[in-house]
Amino acid sequence: MIGQIETCGGERYTLPVLYRWELRYTGGVPCDSFSLRCAYEAEMADVLCRAVRFTATENKKTVFRGVIDEYSAVCDEKGRWLEINGRGLAALLLDNEAEALNYQRATMGEILGNHVQPYGIRCAGQDELAGENYRVESGSSEWKAVSSFTHYYGGFWPFFTKTGEMIVQRERQRRMLTLDGRTPVTALQYRDRRYGVVSEAVMINRKTRARVSVKNEAFARRGGRCRRICYLPANTSYRKVRYTGEYQIERSKEGSEELTATILGAYDADAGDLVQVDNSNLGVKGRFTVREVVRRFGADGETTTLRMQRE
Repeated sequence: MIGQIETCGGERYTLPVLYRWELRYTGGVPCDSFSLRCAYEAEMADVLCRAVRFTATENKKTVFRGVIDEYSAVCDEKGRWLEINGRGLAALLLDNEAEALNYQRATMGEILGNHVQPYGIRCAGQDELAGENYRVESGSSEWKAVSSFTHYYGGFWPFFTKTGEMIVQRERQRRMLTLDGRTPVTALQYRDRRYGVVSEAVMINRKTRARVSVKNEAFARRGGRCRRICYLPANTSYRKVRYTGEYQIERSKEGSEELTATILGAYDADAGDLVQVDNSNLGVKGRFTVREVVRRFGADGETTTLRMQRE
């Protein structure tokens, strides 16, 4: 693994050999992150104070690009060493507040032009979405301005690649991977969390008292019962009502049936990939979606940890 930093002036510098690193991929929020350690020399101080971007390459291929959040230069009994921490380029959208705007008719191109492209983020694929009367509320981040638009009008969340490019498409290329007895799994944990998972969301119009019920059928079949009631303004459209209920259920399910596997060495997986789990030591089988990939390297070698959600 080779690490490079880029300064605010555009200069690039290659870091000394990385003897400890961690790359964490989510593709969304919380955003990707990285940390590393390497040797430090006093001559590096001038460059580091101007460093803004980090790029990691492996076998001449970029495997991470992100924002440098902080660094620490240390001199102690172990010698002089440098630690750098940061996040993926999605951090630029999370950290910057959007201007309050009312779109009579918003298009995907306008949303990207106003809320993404000003930060130097490239879009690697997009669907042509459009929506009437889209509003960016005061205090919203640039990420929320984009993600609310794509989720409401397209039914999906934006995705960031390992190289820092944004994808705003309903259908992304997802690989089917396998986790079985031949995979060098060193640790496995399965968690079934039922508390907080919503089985039914009831939307009620404040004025007309009209009710719309959205149900989590899969959870209800397992005996789950957790109702949420939300009162909405009188002028709320039916589409907005359905969206609010589905959103509540979708968010409540995150992390409810989760499988975490630590694998010896490098395991080629991306957030969003599908994994067919067979013959696990815990008796857990089925299809899971990768929510997070964490690659670590240190004194004990390299491992890959997959955090997966049951489909």
